[in-house]
Amino acid sequence: MVLLIGYGNRLRRDDGAGAVLPAMVEGGSPLGSVRAVEAHQLLPEMAEEIAAPEVTGVIFFDACPAVGGMSSVAAVSLAASSGEGALGHHLAPELLLAYAGKLYGRTPPAWLVTVPGEDFSHGEGFSDRARANLAEADHVARALVLRLSGG
Repeated sequence: MVLLIGYGNRLRRDDGAGAVLPAMVEGGSPLGSVRAVEAHQLLPEMAEEIAAPEVTGVIFFDACPAVGGMSSVAAVSLAASSGEGALGHHLAPELLLAYAGKLYGRTPPAWLVTVPGEDFSHGEGFSDRARANLAEADHVARALVLRLSGG
């Protein structure tokens, strides 16, 4: 089972793109092949679920500003790292993976899928750019789910 963890603030328009992706991907996936988790932010207690024996991989989803040439979806492989975000307001996925390894002895393969957006103001709904990138991110995530499931 692939664990899908999306985070972001749905009340900050495009920032919610990462939060909605797990449910999108879970919706078209075979029953029991994925588990979707939506959160406002990453939390240390998520390490236990990440390290569970049935988890074959983890995909994190987050939004980012579409600046500096980053206008399309990116997917990067992650490794556990304790280099940043220790007990601060913002917990990095790499640190969460490190917690899983140190506390529970297991760190499954993990990826971060980022969805560029352009409107992070207060409000609901996505910009046209974020909406287009959500569709692309859904395709990227489904390919990763197959890869992490061994399919």
